[in-house]
Amino acid sequence: MSVPNDNSGGDAVRVTPDARDGMVRTLLGDLPALDLGVCYAHEHLVIDGGVAKIINPEISLQDTDAAVAEVSACRRAGVSAMVDTMPADAGRNVLRLVDISRRTGVHLLAVTGLHHARYYGERHWSELLEPAQMAELFIGDIEQGIDVHDLNGPVVRRTSHRAGLIKVAGSTGGPSGRDLRTFEAAAITMARCGVPLMTHCEGGTGGLEQLEALAGLGVPLSRVILSHTDKVADPGYHRALLDSGCSLVYDQGIRTPEQTATLIGLAIDGGWLDRILVGTDGARRSLWTALGGAPGLAALRTGLGQPWPTVGAQRRALPSGWATRHEP
Repeated sequence: MSVPNDNSGGDAVRVTPDARDGMVRTLLGDLPALDLGVCYAHEHLVIDGGVAKIINPEISLQDTDAAVAEVSACRRAGVSAMVDTMPADAGRNVLRLVDISRRTGVHLLAVTGLHHARYYGERHWSELLEPAQMAELFIGDIEQGIDVHDLNGPVVRRTSHRAGLIKVAGSTGGPSGRDLRTFEAAAITMARCGVPLMTHCEGGTGGLEQLEALAGLGVPLSRVILSHTDKVADPGYHRALLDSGCSLVYDQGIRTPEQTATLIGLAIDGGWLDRILVGTDGARRSLWTALGGAPGLAALRTGLGQPWPTVGAQRRALPSGWATRHEP
């Protein structure tokens, strides 16, 4: 698999001391990327019913008070920002997220986009609309505000709280035909709004195939952030991904700390640490101390050994993919 190298960064804003005008869009407003502080880059703080809950009750996260307690523990551990990565009509609830942010003082970024087909019905709009039509819904979430009904129709009522990223999902081994339609919608949205794109890599796989597809759609790979890739231990896979110019979220550290720490060491040795983000992907009730589980989301900072505080401190300088290119 040959993936174009995009280390030049294209027209993305570089979040460095020489480019401090790079902005990120939180639910409570835009702020300079360098002001985010330590950021958990792939979280699930609210999954409010829907098909996701039906197919897996373990990922039902509908208790706002529990989320406030869990996030507050992370804040005490030094975390000042999080990205909630549940996309449209898959349990996203913008008003609950806003409440969590206000009550904890933690900056929250939300995503628009779509998850896997399994989280939607076979006659869902994601199966019926053309990519350009889907993109218009995503653009509305970014430019106007996230729909209070989470785009579950038929009425759209925009809030004042806007999405800061797009998220789409790829299947095992690479994007399916359905995935490619959502990738195209994401590419249209990126071209219009300038926000970064996060993807779901099923089982950590298919990252190279995703990058090839996105490059073919004209997406600058420096604006792409792949999730879950630390589920795959193969160092060659990670070198190939990072050589493309994309960023990676290593989000399995509270499950497989040794493997994730090894991959972070690989990134340090290769000079890629500026394109590694960390998170917990904590979409399981059994992981939350506030719901009686363990080890808790704060453990990524407090309980898993020396690599985590070091990497967390590095996240004060976020990769270029986090900077919004222009104001919509």
